[in-house]
Amino acid sequence: MDTKNTFTPMQAKEAGFKRNDYSPAAEGVFTAMLVMKIYGDFCLRCYFQTEDGKKLKLTAWQDRKSGRYGPRGCGIDWGKVPLFTKWSNHVALSRTGRPSWVDAEQLS
Repeated sequence: MDTKNTFTPMQAKEAGFKRNDYSPAAEGVFTAMLVMKIYGDFCLRCYFQTEDGKKLKLTAWQDRKSGRYGPRGCGIDWGKVPLFTKWSNHVALSRTGRPSWVDAEQLS
């Protein structure tokens, strides 16, 4: 795959990335490798693969004042995070009952 760090949807498709193979992460904590980042409308979709082969996706929303992409409770700018790094991700239910990415910790 390309050495590029963050892709547009078209660039990811041209690189052969199959984003439809990834499911939204459920509430809880999971450890996985960041394998792709794709820009969306005011967000950055982050795609992870666990050691047992699960493919999960999370959304890092853009802070309109700072331009930083990240979970609401996390100080990490996911626009700058390199691919193929390992993370522990915390997903909680929002007030509307939907899974929401709240925090992450880099493991490697």
